[in-house]
Amino acid sequence: MGELEMVATWLSTIMILLPFIGALLLLILAKWKADTTGFVMWLVMFVLAITLFKTDAKVSFLASIVGFIKSFPITFMVCTSIFMITYMQKTGALQRIVVAFKKLGGEGKKPFQIMFINIGLGCFLVSIGAAPTTMLPPIMIALGYSSLAAVALPSIGYDPLTTFALLAIPAVIFQGEMSGLFSEFSHLFPGLENFPTLAQSGFTFSLFMPVVTVGISLGMMFIAGGKKMLFNKRAILFACVGGLTTGGTAVLVNFLAKTFEMDGLVPLTGLFAGLLTCGSMMLLAKMLKLKIFDKDNLTEEDIKIEQSMPLWKAALPWLILVVLCSITNFIPQIYDFLFHSLAMPVEITGFKPVKLRVFWNAYFWVLIATLLSIPFLGVKGKLKDIMSTWAKRSIKPVFASAIFFSVASIMTSSGATGLLTGEGAWEIIADNNMISILATASAQIFGKYYPLIVPFVGLLGGFVSGSETSSIAMFTGFHFKTGNSLGMSSSSILVLGASNGIGGGLASVLSPAKIQGATAVIDEQGIEGEVIKKTAPIALLMVSTVAVITLCWVNGYSVGGWFAVIGIALGIFALIGLAVFGFSKLRRKQSLKAGKLAKDDVPENMSDIRTTDGIEETNETEKVKETEDVNGTEETEKEEEF
Repeated sequence: MGELEMVATWLSTIMILLPFIGALLLLILAKWKADTTGFVMWLVMFVLAITLFKTDAKVSFLASIVGFIKSFPITFMVCTSIFMITYMQKTGALQRIVVAFKKLGGEGKKPFQIMFINIGLGCFLVSIGAAPTTMLPPIMIALGYSSLAAVALPSIGYDPLTTFALLAIPAVIFQGEMSGLFSEFSHLFPGLENFPTLAQSGFTFSLFMPVVTVGISLGMMFIAGGKKMLFNKRAILFACVGGLTTGGTAVLVNFLAKTFEMDGLVPLTGLFAGLLTCGSMMLLAKMLKLKIFDKDNLTEEDIKIEQSMPLWKAALPWLILVVLCSITNFIPQIYDFLFHSLAMPVEITGFKPVKLRVFWNAYFWVLIATLLSIPFLGVKGKLKDIMSTWAKRSIKPVFASAIFFSVASIMTSSGATGLLTGEGAWEIIADNNMISILATASAQIFGKYYPLIVPFVGLLGGFVSGSETSSIAMFTGFHFKTGNSLGMSSSSILVLGASNGIGGGLASVLSPAKIQGATAVIDEQGIEGEVIKKTAPIALLMVSTVAVITLCWVNGYSVGGWFAVIGIALGIFALIGLAVFGFSKLRRKQSLKAGKLAKDDVPENMSDIRTTDGIEETNETEKVKETEDVNGTEETEKEEEF
């Protein structure tokens, strides 16, 4: 590559990244909503594609439409899941379910409750399409958790298994994107036109799960109870057992799917993982001789709600959904008919057909399950309230989910001349294609260490778009082309794509688009920044772990190499931890010094008390009391400000 070409590549790379950087600044600093930010980003990308990257205007417009259509599995899922939870709230079904959860756990209930609801139930719900970010926050609020914890815990709880959410839609999209690329470049990978299968993709994703699920589980303990709960023996036990059960189940299910070539098992990964995690939590509680069900927590109002309807009736929408999803995936003939025969492809000139699969996708069955429960739960006199609340809650999150798919589609189609090739696809000049330019620049910068940045790229996509699926849509082609330019094998390229997806999934708890939906259902919009501040260190730590695993796996390091890289990573993490600890100590000393200087400004018998985020610092005693309202009670501990 000549010097001028290299300069052009770098300038183009900067111009591609600027909209992403701008979106981050708008979200974090300007505190724009995700839907508004997404529209501005789409508009900027549209103009850049036409001007700087010489893309035909018609192609860019059609690409936006194609991206919008590709978003249907996510956008309609957001829409229908909010409809279901709103309906359950207005009919009293959700309140009845909350009462049932209030009885969960007696002594030591917090770790058990957190793992059972947010990991076990969260993975189960997200698998069948009932999004935890819209369904669980009202439950957590009713159980006495703070608004921040009620949003953060459900958002981060199912993060490790986001790939298998919504009947494994992210995995399905990934498989379609990746197999299409291998087919397109079949001259470089002979014999791999149909690689990978859904089972092969799912198994690759699942191998990351055990480490990630344990890390997320421990992170949840910190969110809920700070350092006290994080280092509690019982909390560590519940987190490790629950995390290993969830991750191990994902590996087992996808191993069986790959071994016996049963792609239909992959969409049920979260369902099995959720059920087994709930079971393992109850078994562990039994072994520890803890009281699993405790009615002492119920108030008189709770007892009235409990008597108002049986639990099976309240949970009927979920029960119907489980049955319908099981039928459509467990019975091969029905699965093949809905997934393949009724693929319902939408063809737009120059683009690959977009398969809608309306009657297989989770959003269709969420809607059907909700409608089938109406004769039992009723709707009389509540329809207007349900519809108005649903519209208020869903419009912005739905648009935010859709617009980023359009951004991804514009990036993929950039450089199109407006002419069709012999195969009917748009002719694309590689030097003007955003994905190809990013791939070239990345290969030049990172070389064989490129795998280290892959999950962070996915994290960026997931943060901005609010969806692992859209992150997959944005960057799978980018990683494919970069891996190919670095001479990687087909299996290594598959790992790169999976690592990008894992990073995008871990962004769920950082994404304003997703958190916006969670805060909407508890009417607490505006706390998104506080949630991100609390959960960002956990997400970054887990993405760093995925990066290390990806580097070792893709480069085929020996066992000794794995240990060496992991040891170096642990050393870096330790240094960062020490730096943070040292900074916090310095900040505390400065705070105490400032408190002593201000002591003369208050009456002798009064303390200078400063309250921030539930923490009261009393300068008279120079002690810190951190109060966390988790179960409706306050736990106070004396410790240094962290």
